[in-house]
Amino acid sequence: MSIPVPNLDDRTFVELIDSARDRIRQLDPEWTDLSVHDPGIVLVEAFAHLTDLLMYRLNRVPEKLYAVYLNLLGTAVYPPSAATVTLEFTRAAGDGPEVLIPRGTQVSPPPGVPGVALPVFSTLADTVLAAGATSVTVEAADSTPVEAVLLGVGTGRPGQIFTLPSSPAVAGPGLSIGIEFPSGSPLASGEAVLVDGMPFRFCREVEAFADAEDGEPVVRVDRSSGTVIFAWWSERAAGGTDARDQFIAPVPAVPAPGAQVRAWFRSGGGERGNVAAGTLTVLRSSLPGLRVSNPAPATGGRDQEPLEDALRRAPQDFQSRDRAVTGRDYEVLAARHGGVARAHALTRREVWAFASPGEVEVVLVPQIPLGNRTNGGISLDQLGAQARDNVRAEVDRYLRDRATIGATPVVRWALYKQVLVDARVVVRPDEDPVAVRERIVRRLGEAINPLPNGTAGSAGGIGFGFGFGRALRASNLYRAMEESEPGVQYVERVRLELDKVPDTDATSLIQAEGQTGTWFVAQGDTLFRTTNFGDGWEACAQFAGEDVRAIVPFRVGQGASTTHPGMVAVATDAGDGSRVYVSDDLGESWLRRAELGFTLADLAWVDRLGSPVLLLAGEKGLYELAHNEGAIPVQNLVDPAQPDRGFYAIDSFTDVRGQTGVIITAEAAAGVWMSPTAGAPESFKRVRAAGEDIRCLAVQYDGPATYLWLGRAVPEGTGTGCARLRIDDLARTTFDAALMASWEELGAGWGGGSCWGVHVTGDAAYAATQSGGVLRLPLSAGQKRVWDQRDVNCGLPLRDRARFQPVRSVSGALGADGVPLVLGAGPEGIFRSTDEADTWSTCTARNVDTFITLPPTWLFCSGEHRIEVVRANA
Repeated sequence: MSIPVPNLDDRTFVELIDSARDRIRQLDPEWTDLSVHDPGIVLVEAFAHLTDLLMYRLNRVPEKLYAVYLNLLGTAVYPPSAATVTLEFTRAAGDGPEVLIPRGTQVSPPPGVPGVALPVFSTLADTVLAAGATSVTVEAADSTPVEAVLLGVGTGRPGQIFTLPSSPAVAGPGLSIGIEFPSGSPLASGEAVLVDGMPFRFCREVEAFADAEDGEPVVRVDRSSGTVIFAWWSERAAGGTDARDQFIAPVPAVPAPGAQVRAWFRSGGGERGNVAAGTLTVLRSSLPGLRVSNPAPATGGRDQEPLEDALRRAPQDFQSRDRAVTGRDYEVLAARHGGVARAHALTRREVWAFASPGEVEVVLVPQIPLGNRTNGGISLDQLGAQARDNVRAEVDRYLRDRATIGATPVVRWALYKQVLVDARVVVRPDEDPVAVRERIVRRLGEAINPLPNGTAGSAGGIGFGFGFGRALRASNLYRAMEESEPGVQYVERVRLELDKVPDTDATSLIQAEGQTGTWFVAQGDTLFRTTNFGDGWEACAQFAGEDVRAIVPFRVGQGASTTHPGMVAVATDAGDGSRVYVSDDLGESWLRRAELGFTLADLAWVDRLGSPVLLLAGEKGLYELAHNEGAIPVQNLVDPAQPDRGFYAIDSFTDVRGQTGVIITAEAAAGVWMSPTAGAPESFKRVRAAGEDIRCLAVQYDGPATYLWLGRAVPEGTGTGCARLRIDDLARTTFDAALMASWEELGAGWGGGSCWGVHVTGDAAYAATQSGGVLRLPLSAGQKRVWDQRDVNCGLPLRDRARFQPVRSVSGALGADGVPLVLGAGPEGIFRSTDEADTWSTCTARNVDTFITLPPTWLFCSGEHRIEVVRANA
């Protein structure tokens, strides 16, 4: 579709005729026959037709000039991108000598449809299959290397233009232009190459010739048209100032008279290169005794940009040019890369509390060819396969070079929540249900799509499903299916089904205090996060084959949280021991930091001299891990008498003076220890005697006082509740019998069996129990310290008529209205209460009939929609 252009003369053929007739009546009243039969009117119509054609051509002038102006401004059509793949070369026989696989070795799929060109992949580097080895891998691209091709000879004049043969050249690195220089010219190492015994100096590719140094050879290349342009400077003195102290711009070097100009580049590319795994099996180069295949699909291929798209993009491109100031600038510049289909930029501090000032988050969506989309939709696997880290790194470097001073781009790939639509649609009796279903499924796939393809926005005329952070509502789907399909009489049912949600076996629920409305929870090997008080949960990490055992964000007020507020640690059970992962951006990305040969039960952050240290408590004792690259866990002895003593729970806290303490509970009912110095080695003292099975700890801050809570586990029965210890000043705390006797027992009214978690919010404590649901203990002055029992009709899931399902962890925070919001996790997901734990409702339902939320930087993608279409008379 062309860009709308103004009509310089918008009169129609009929209006020209009517205007001529009015003029005839004014100038010649005796001419009375103005019908189409009059010979004069025939001439009028003939000239009106010619005038109409002339006006049409006149109105096309702005459209032509528009493209000419864009060329003068440097706007160019994006070149094709080459798909890349990892090839595996295997010996036909089991053993053999060393084999060299040279750079440029070509591989293709088997012959397919006659007349359809096959992609040809060329290896990007020399590779050696070692003697005795059975296979080797090498990177390849769907492009043909062109080496040192002669473009022409120079004239010595500015503005010289050459043309690449076999254009277009593919996007990205790999293109070099060389100018022949006289032998003996002083050149740095790597600055030149010999071709047929002649030295060629490489030119630096620039966006603007003003970026050149004096005498430096620079060039601009339009890869799509294959045009190579040298600087158009006039011949004059270079550098310094003239007699009037006016600056003289440096003059770049251009090809000298008779000097050869050669090019190194890659041609080819396109969407055809995105072949499936196991497709590249034909060796087009001679390598006897070797077989080849591609274990994974090829990704990254994109066709050359259509001219219509370039014209439509040009105004935004012109506004951004080569600098990033506004969010739109970052988006336009990021989308220039061949592997990026769209980008979204936002001020990071507006989304994340841990972000540093000046950070700009740029979220990328990879290019997915239209031919690779099933029923108009895009799968999570496709998005993951195309999200290549080298593309992200290239965009990151490109934006950093163009960002303003003080701005720091943070570039990452977008994250997605997969949703499918389950609906029942009733159509007219004369409709074909199968055809209607196919059209509806395609329309939903195009609409619930991170890459709208032009028709997605037409679904229902509302363009839902592809906005960053935009909720998906069932009402949008009703409208899309009813209004866009004339044969539909009504939609009887619409449900939205989530692919991943913590609706079973939810554990380790914990709040990220520095980020409003944010909690983490574990379900098997998946870590979920909510950023909107539990309205929606997203899988932010998956540790395949490992169960998440503990989650700990760095708490507000722990010293180092001021510089590392987004830090989160996770401990997993891999079967043969534990793994420790750390995130610096509140779960957006993860790095494995440690592997241990035993299982960890709990984690805690502490601050030591401004540096965060992670404490690891498990079945073989307490270890600590510094937050330094290459650091390894080091054992920290709690009880020197039993160095291998195991531990269940650990927590850190700060006193009124800001000093950090650590409390830890031992396995086998062996008591509780405390360190007043941030868990420093050999600093732990016993603060509670042995004899109780203590599985959970919690910290409460009440003005100047810090309370340490513990919850007891029991084999059976109603249980004995909790206890707490007040700490005012760690430096003045005496670890003696008096301290051990000062624990306040809080067991009145308890009837929940074992206590699995405690959390204090507002003026009440909430406990996760084995059989009593979530119990509440009022803490306000004047109220009795008696645990409130939950009614069986409160909304928490029941195990039988009188007992609740176990609640494994509890957390909460004060809402905007000052009323506590309490969350509890257990075997049937996560439940939420906004009335001090009296009534509960699930907030992790897999099927919903209202809406599904998203974080501001996430997008939706389609699952396999289930659409049932029936005739009205059925």
